Amino acid sequence: METVLSWGMGLIVAVQEARSAALDHFFLSVTALGDDLFYMLALPLFYWCIDKRRALRFYYLFMLSSWLNSVAKETLQQPRPFDLNAKVKVGNAGGPGLPSGHAQGSLVFWGYLGLWFRRRWFAFMCIALICLVAFSRIYLGVHFPTDILGGWFLGLLLLLPFDALADRIEARLAQVSMKWKIVLGTGLPVLLALVVPSKWSVSPMGTTAGFTLAVLIERGRLGHAMPRGILRAALRYFSGIAGLFIIYFALKPFIPKGSSYYLPLVFAHYYILGFWVGFGAPWLFRKTGLEPKAYKPESGILSRVPT
Repeated sequence: METVLSWGMGLIVAVQEARSAALDHFFLSVTALGDDLFYMLALPLFYWCIDKRRALRFYYLFMLSSWLNSVAKETLQQPRPFDLNAKVKVGNAGGPGLPSGHAQGSLVFWGYLGLWFRRRWFAFMCIALICLVAFSRIYLGVHFPTDILGGWFLGLLLLLPFDALADRIEARLAQVSMKWKIVLGTGLPVLLALVVPSKWSVSPMGTTAGFTLAVLIERGRLGHAMPRGILRAALRYFSGIAGLFIIYFALKPFIPKGSSYYLPLVFAHYYILGFWVGFGAPWLFRKTGLEPKAYKPESGILSRVPT
């Protein structure tokens, strides 16, 4: 492993020979496309404004990817480049390095969108963004090339089977009673969060649990028609995001890092955020007239079935 890390360090040093203030700013901006904040802003857009059914799949795939990345990091406990050579550090990052969360997350995110929209120009753009985000991590000295490859490997390991099997999984789950959907959708994330507990494994599972319960309630009571027109979509999105950030920052002071209840509080925090995305924001849309009152219930993964 030392030989591989030594090779990776040599590559990072070689890349950084081209460093400049302009490139630093550019790659710091590019790497932001793989930050949690970007996904926090981007994922709700698809659920609130574009295609609810596909967005449901997107949410579950991405949260599972985030959880798996965290478990792999905590299990492997591999160093970052700046842990071995502080001079290469340009960007900031914390925790173990392998696999790269930015590389894995961007591959899952942009890869899924490329498979979703299936336009050649869009696919090329997605591939370019995946590569740019990955390269930014090497340039900034926060990941070895092997971290990037590991992230891509895990991302593909999830993305390709998920895309191929999503219809079958949805058809199977459509036959499950509402009671068991609630048990599985909220209980399974709790169990997964306990596998290798850390902030980064607990938060996506908290989001998943809250989002699932919310969507189960919302589908039976609110519906969630897609907006017609850019203005209505923008109003829905920005009002929903405003609520999301109010909840995020209002609750954060009540989660002290030194507390023995830190991880349960993190789970609860993200549970509430997931519930807002799935139920709170759609409820707000309906109350403010941003969602039509009449709707046709959708069939699919969370539909009610005869009991």
